[in-house]
Amino acid sequence: MNRIPLFKKVEALALGITVPVLLIGYTIFLLLTNEAVFWGRSSTAVYHGISAYLVSLLWFGVSGLLVGHFCLRTYHLQRRSSHKVFMWVSAILSSVGLVSAIVLA
Repeated sequence: MNRIPLFKKVEALALGITVPVLLIGYTIFLLLTNEAVFWGRSSTAVYHGISAYLVSLLWFGVSGLLVGHFCLRTYHLQRRSSHKVFMWVSAILSSVGLVSAIVLA
């Protein structure tokens, strides 16, 4: 663990832990009121009801990808096969959420 450079440690802390926790927290906060937000190019779309739950999968998947790429991969906290499964599940969640945001708009 001491052979990991300082910038990788800071990157893992900021992008692998802090950003995903904030993103998940904000998404859960919005889901408590049955809402979800999708930030596009120049506009913001707000979804309600079942659509909100489907679109929130995008943000849960993005958070998983951030954790997997910046934290789990850097510190080798999982076996390689488990890490691949985690990344695939996160990518599928992101894809489902993104398709839902586009189709339900």
